[in-house]
Amino acid sequence: MPADNTGEKLALGSGIAGGALAAALLEMLFDKGALTLEESRTVLERALHNIGVHQSVNGGREAADIITKLMHGRFATRRDTKE
Repeated sequence: MPADNTGEKLALGSGIAGGALAAALLEMLFDKGALTLEESRTVLERALHNIGVHQSVNGGREAADIITKLMHGRFATRRDTKE
């Protein structure tokens, strides 16, 4: 009998949905001026710090990469961009 991976699918789906919602909320708050660029980056830096202890588990490295891309993309500072 094949293993039931419904729990794994639910966990993965929950993680993806949570990340998408959090990113959308962060972007909306930034766009409305409720958060400055510095405050938005602080949120991302804290999230990256919290992921740090989980980088060795499945998906941990990928989660850190996604946050880093946001920091160097949408929420980049001049020092993040190459001139």
